[in-house]
Amino acid sequence: MIRIVTLNDFPPDVVDHVARRLNAAYGLGTEIEGEADLPESALDDSQEAYDAPKLLNEVDDEVQAYADDKILYLTTEPLSGPPGPMGKGPMDGFALYGGGKAVVTSHGLGAKGAAPLESGLAKRAAHHVGHLWELHHCFDPRCAMHPGWSPGFVQYPEVALCLFCREKSERKIKLGQG
Repeated sequence: MIRIVTLNDFPPDVVDHVARRLNAAYGLGTEIEGEADLPESALDDSQEAYDAPKLLNEVDDEVQAYADDKILYLTTEPLSGPPGPMGKGPMDGFALYGGGKAVVTSHGLGAKGAAPLESGLAKRAAHHVGHLWELHHCFDPRCAMHPGWSPGFVQYPEVALCLFCREKSERKIKLGQG
C-alpha cells in the first residue's frame, strides 16, 4: 500500500490525480491518509528550504503503516539535501532508498518551461516511490525513473515505467522486499 500524506494545502483533485497515477504505475492500492505539519526543525541552514532527509526523520504523523507500506509526503516547499561531489543539485524529492518514506515537492511546477502541477507532481511521486523499491535512474526518457532534472521529464509528462523498471518493481513488490 502507498499512503499519501500532505504537508501543505493541495487542491484535492491534484492529490487524487497523484494517487491514481501511482496506483496505475505500480498496481498497488494508494490511499490518501491526511495531513501532517512540516517540522520547523527540518529547515536547512539557509532557512529557505527544508532539508529532505531531516524532514523524513522528524515529520510527526499518525499514519498506521504496515511493514511493506510506503509513505509519500507531498509538500509545496523547496527541498534541499546534502551536497554531492559537484555541490548542491536540484532537489524535487527525496526517498529513503529501499526504505519506507519519501517526500516530493511541487515547488517549481507549473512555471514556464516546467511540467504542469498535476502531471509533474505525479511523475515526481512515481519516481521517488520507485526509489523506495530500489529502482535506479533509467535511461529511457519516457520512464518515470528518468531523472527529474532532465529535459525528458517535461517532454514526456505521462506517468509510466519502462518494461525493465516495471518488472523490477513487480518483483520487489511480490517478494515483499523494500
